[in-house]
Amino acid sequence: MNKKAAQAGELETGDMARATTERLLGACVAAWLVPGLGHFVLGKKWRGLILFLAIVAMFLFGLAMQGEFFTLGSGSYLETLGYVGIWGAGLPRWFASFFSYSGGDPFFPSADYGTAFLISAGMLNVLTVFDVFDIAKGRKH
Repeated sequence: MNKKAAQAGELETGDMARATTERLLGACVAAWLVPGLGHFVLGKKWRGLILFLAIVAMFLFGLAMQGEFFTLGSGSYLETLGYVGIWGAGLPRWFASFFSYSGGDPFFPSADYGTAFLISAGMLNVLTVFDVFDIAKGRKH
């Protein structure tokens, strides 16, 4: 085999690996920021639409039920996990903060359910990021 051809093959393989890594990273970041967008980028349009509608609906139900946003620094592991869970929702959490939703009223009758909806929406979005990762790696169709 020609030495130049071998070098060209290595460069093509390296470029392809870099493109694959960039595609993988881009799809995972997109999946985290906007629920369902990672699937949409990978060509799974219906799955992406269903996930978008489900996660955003869960998040909006949580807001409507006056769910609570957790903060860091409380010293409680459960509140730290709740903080991470809510931020797992991506842009919906930022939009809620931008529009001055700082957390619900803990004395509202459905506030605990709202908090559960908010955390569940975030955790479901984290699971969709893992799903996008598996699809992009070729482990799943």
